Amino acid sequence: MDDNKILDKLKAALKIAEIEFLEKKAANNETVILSDKDGNIVEIPAKELLKKRNL
Repeated sequence: MDDNKILDKLKAALKIAEIEFLEKKAANNETVILSDKDGNIVEIPAKELLKKRNL
């Protein structure tokens, strides 16, 4: 199988997994811990991240 096809499948699977993860967190009103562009740790509600992903 072509390397690009494998990478495309992996990217698609990761995108689906990310959305499912955020949906589960959002359903339970949980937050996600990330780092901002300066490397600072921030805690963001999963619902907010889902809204941004759907824009």
